[in-house]
Amino acid sequence: MQLYSCAYDYCANVSGDPNAKANDMPKPTKKPMKTGNGKQGARFIGHELYKKIKDYLEVYLQQCRAKIVEKDLQDEVLLDFYTKQWSDFRFSSKVLNGICQYLNRHWVRRKREEGNKKIYEISDLAFVQWKEHMLAPLSNQVTRAVLKLIEKERNGEVVNTGLIKTAVESFVQLGLKGNAPEARLLVYSQNFEHHFLAETTSYYTSESMLFLQQNPVPEYLKKAQKRLKDEQERCDKYLNESTRTELEKRCLQVLVEQHLEIFYSEFQNLLDNDKNEDIGRMYELVYRLEGGLKHLKQLLEDHIQRVGLKAVQSCAESKDSVDPKTYVQALLDVHRKYNELVNKAFDKNSLFVQALDKACTGFINKNCVSEAANNTGKSPELLAKYCNLLLKKSSRINPEEEELESILNDVMVIFKYITEKDVFQKFYRNLLASRLVNDTSVSHDLEGSMISKLKQECGFEYTSKLQKMYTDTHTSKDLNDRFQEYCSSNPAPNESMQGFSVMVLSDGSWPYSRPSSEFNLAPELRTIHERFSAFYDKQHSGRKLSWLYNQSKGEVEWSRSKPKASHRFHCSTFQLSILFQFNHRDCLTFGELQTNTMIEKDKLDQYVKQLVGFNVLAVSGSCEKDKEILLTDTVQLNLNYSNRKIRVNLALPLKSETKQETEQAHQSVKDDRMLVIQACIVRTMKSRKQLKHALLLAEVMQQLQNFQPSVPAIKKCIGILIEKDYIERLDGENDTYQYRA
Repeated sequence: MQLYSCAYDYCANVSGDPNAKANDMPKPTKKPMKTGNGKQGARFIGHELYKKIKDYLEVYLQQCRAKIVEKDLQDEVLLDFYTKQWSDFRFSSKVLNGICQYLNRHWVRRKREEGNKKIYEISDLAFVQWKEHMLAPLSNQVTRAVLKLIEKERNGEVVNTGLIKTAVESFVQLGLKGNAPEARLLVYSQNFEHHFLAETTSYYTSESMLFLQQNPVPEYLKKAQKRLKDEQERCDKYLNESTRTELEKRCLQVLVEQHLEIFYSEFQNLLDNDKNEDIGRMYELVYRLEGGLKHLKQLLEDHIQRVGLKAVQSCAESKDSVDPKTYVQALLDVHRKYNELVNKAFDKNSLFVQALDKACTGFINKNCVSEAANNTGKSPELLAKYCNLLLKKSSRINPEEEELESILNDVMVIFKYITEKDVFQKFYRNLLASRLVNDTSVSHDLEGSMISKLKQECGFEYTSKLQKMYTDTHTSKDLNDRFQEYCSSNPAPNESMQGFSVMVLSDGSWPYSRPSSEFNLAPELRTIHERFSAFYDKQHSGRKLSWLYNQSKGEVEWSRSKPKASHRFHCSTFQLSILFQFNHRDCLTFGELQTNTMIEKDKLDQYVKQLVGFNVLAVSGSCEKDKEILLTDTVQLNLNYSNRKIRVNLALPLKSETKQETEQAHQSVKDDRMLVIQACIVRTMKSRKQLKHALLLAEVMQQLQNFQPSVPAIKKCIGILIEKDYIERLDGENDTYQYRA
């Protein structure tokens, strides 16, 4: 405080006597001595004090520099001396600045306001003197000493990082605080940062080339990753934050960008050998480069495509009959493997998620199985059949419901990549109908859950018929309960209700058409059939039932004289009607069977051959598979039939029907597509009124999500609509269409 008072008294003395105090100053006369903005004496004394401080600092710093020259200090010894002198000088300048606050507030401030920018506050004056008499002549030596220490640290030696930190801080603090941020770092940038970055580039260029010559790429990835981390820590420890961005850029350029071609060639080897950790390291390095991931993304996409096609080829031992479970599991294994890779190694990066999706879409929809069948709808067909295997009861032990739910979630992963979802819908609907009608579903809750998953993925319209089918099963159950109550309240003579149930299906929702040929129901079944029809007519007036005998089944007991030799045959309705013909006669001609049952001759031929195959019936003539049974051939009951099983299932589907159903399903999809395309064109043209041909094609392809319409198919539909007068071509503009109201 005494020093501050002395400085104050010295600066405030207008008499020119340095020993005078402020209280002893004479009072101003009527004509005070003024020149400009202050007193001439005060200005003179302020300038004298400022000059003496400046001269003292200059002499002091010259003496410090002389010691360095005298002792010939170099490298770390020089740096140690320099940093100690800087620390002492910085502290002393701060104290001196506090002592001379009066000088700063008045004389220095007035001078700077007058435009004299060479006058500084005392603290800044000290730094200016340091720059001029210490930093300027010693800059190269100090910077070189700092860079040598940093190089030693990079080489693994233990160094005194405090010296580096203090030296770097001196470069930063020597920027005058009144300047812009960029200007304040000018001393740091010119004297250290520029040299440091150049030295870093040179060091890592040499090291990376030498390391790659002596080590494999995976080891280099670890090395590069460590080096980048070290440089980040170096910034945190003793470098200015402004250096971080440029330092990272230089390191990436030298350690990664210059070796990208080597990385790309090695990336395929890493994928082939499942080196996921190394792949992750490469991703982390290349990720920081702008545009560096595009080539990696393409390499990954091509690799997944190849692996997927190879997996499908290995599971397709017989291309005519591919096992749905094996096929879908092969697809899931590939997706599961590379989905995990994308999530972990590539951190769910959107580029690689797109690569996975595109590759899976490619090999799932177009592979050797679809090419062999000459049908791009083979994958959705097999996926629907796999769902049927999961949701249908079987003799083997079915998985628990929770496990099945998880498997169905996996199925939806594959379903997401299916481009022809309408094919899946067609086959799934047919198989769902079979499970519901035959009551072979593992769980009705799982059936509803699967429909909900499809609805969430494709919308309400996609699952509307499936939902209606599911609802019909519950409605039919209530209807059967009411019919049972009705029969109990109104019993009929010689009527058996044991095991009788009916499913009433909504017309248009189920994949069944009304029977096109007549069928003569056996008298044993006719009574209960007529009873239910009458009951339903009372319950729902105005509705008409069409009986689907080809979907109906029943059980018949076959017994000989010995009670223990009885069997129960599970049969289709047509088989029941054939067997009931032998209740009163053991032998009939094939022609009599056809007359009594009114079953079509070719179908009756197959049903009889089925029963002959089970040894229930016997034919007098030849009963070869490729030879038709003649109308005059005799069909008789096999009275010597024996089987260890009590219950025997005879209701096996006809092979010709199974193959025909598959062909009809694919043909039905093609027919439905034509109608959907036409509806889309009409809807679009009604909205737009006029549209160019190319724009109409693009609009239709964009709107249709459940399948990818081909250009020829769209053109064919346009021609059909022109013939039907829905649209027309504009006169003189053949490539423009107009909607006709």
